[in-house]
Amino acid sequence: MFGMNDPAQTLLQLERYVLEGRMEMSEVMATQFTEMFLAQKKRTADNQIMLVKGLRILCDVFLAREKVKRAVASVKILHRERKKLIRMLKSGAPQLLEKMTPPAEDYRRAGKIYAKAGKKSGAMKAFATCEKLSSGHVASAMEACQLLGYEKKLVNRFLSTIKSAGPVILYNGKFLFQPLHLPEVDAQQVQTVLKEAIQSGVGNSDECELLIKSIAEEIGAIQRGEAAANSRLEAAMDLLKPQHDYYEY
Repeated sequence: MFGMNDPAQTLLQLERYVLEGRMEMSEVMATQFTEMFLAQKKRTADNQIMLVKGLRILCDVFLAREKVKRAVASVKILHRERKKLIRMLKSGAPQLLEKMTPPAEDYRRAGKIYAKAGKKSGAMKAFATCEKLSSGHVASAMEACQLLGYEKKLVNRFLSTIKSAGPVILYNGKFLFQPLHLPEVDAQQVQTVLKEAIQSGVGNSDECELLIKSIAEEIGAIQRGEAAANSRLEAAMDLLKPQHDYYEY
């Protein structure tokens, strides 16, 4: 059975298979991997960590392969087992809690799964929980609009997250929003979704237009060399520079 001897190595292999698009093999491996740990009556914290990581991969693979019923069942198990892991770490290794993938990302994952399964109410709740746990989560708010439709409440949440996301940056040849401690989002894709929101006739079209224009101006300023490619990184570097030249005294 996969993962019995070296679970950490199996997880790395699983991640490689997913990146390579080998979804059928990934599903087989992730299913056996998670079943192995779920069958254990008592688990160590390390085993619980492996189980939660495996369940995340399994959910993503089921979603990619459009096996939505199995994805829905798996994400419910993921929520349950993540909560167990948090309890275990709080009592035994609290220093590891900050290294965990934030629970918000599992609610974002659930939002996508429930949306694909046609469970709109569950998806709305999951996306809302994600954004509540991680304020300014542009990726989640954008996916909610794309998957659930351009409803006024969703569009307004999307607008709010963009405003709090910070400046557009250029990284690896892509213009991105990179909210602090949150997933990055393609700035030009954000513009596209804003345009679709305007076409839908919901939300504040004037505000959408202003943000589209603002993003275009920020991208243009970077392209012309008038703004830093990564203003947040530049600001952090400035803080490391001495504020005084002590040799002048």
